Amino acid sequence: MTGIQVEIEIDEGATTASPEAISTTQLAIQTILRHEGFDENRPASVTLLLTGDPKLRQLNRDYAGEDHVTDVLSFASESSDGFPFVNDQEPTHRLGDVAISIPQTTRQAQEKNIPFNRELAMLAIHGTLHLLGYDHATSDEERIMFGKTDTALDAIFDR
Repeated sequence: MTGIQVEIEIDEGATTASPEAISTTQLAIQTILRHEGFDENRPASVTLLLTGDPKLRQLNRDYAGEDHVTDVLSFASESSDGFPFVNDQEPTHRLGDVAISIPQTTRQAQEKNIPFNRELAMLAIHGTLHLLGYDHATSDEERIMFGKTDTALDAIFDR
């Protein structure tokens, strides 16, 4: 494996994703991983599932014990055994899996009055940061995590 690899799975029975959305999520994950020091000398891989509300609700219930739709879920590699979309060819460099609900992303983008692709990129970055061990349980953690998210979004959208 060389560099940063992002495998994107689309649950076509649950949602559709435009080529632009796929490209945006891939760029978002690559950008945050580069900002966190991953590159050809420190390779990493992430699998991303783009799906619908029912799948995110099921994953949230099965893995987090919460029975409601959410926008993004992350599963670090040590918790990925048996996860539905794992394709783990090289486990030593695998960070884990991120799942995003496209319908929830659409709703949130509309509520925030921002472009869909920006919200989608934010969720991909957010999920990837969780794979790297970041959290937002305290105000200090939130400031750090959201600061990193904003920096990566600026690099993608404000070029």
